[in-house]
Amino acid sequence: MATQRKKGTKPAAATRVALARGGALPPTFEATMRELTEIVGGLESGDAGLEATIAAYERGVALQQHAEALLAAARLRIEELRPDGSLLELDLDEEEDAD
Repeated sequence: MATQRKKGTKPAAATRVALARGGALPPTFEATMRELTEIVGGLESGDAGLEATIAAYERGVALQQHAEALLAAARLRIEELRPDGSLLELDLDEEEDAD
C-alpha cells in the first residue's frame, strides 16, 4: 500500500518500521513489545498521514494480538511445569500500594 506525503518529508520512524515489517511478526515477546512501543510513539506524535497512521495502527493491533498469544503460550508452559497444575497468582497492584 503506497502512502502519500508532502515532498521532502519522511514518515515518522515508527510508521516506517510498521510499514517495513508489515508481514512477519517478531519471534520473541520482547521484540514484539519493542516494535509495538515504537509504533505507539509514532502514532502519538501525529506526524504521519492518514494512510500511514492506519497502516501503523493495523500493525499495532497485529502485534498486540501476537503478544497476547505469546503470553498465553508462556502461561501454558508454566502450568505444565507445576506438578499440581496450579498457578501462582501475582499481585501486580502490591507494588502500587507501597507508594
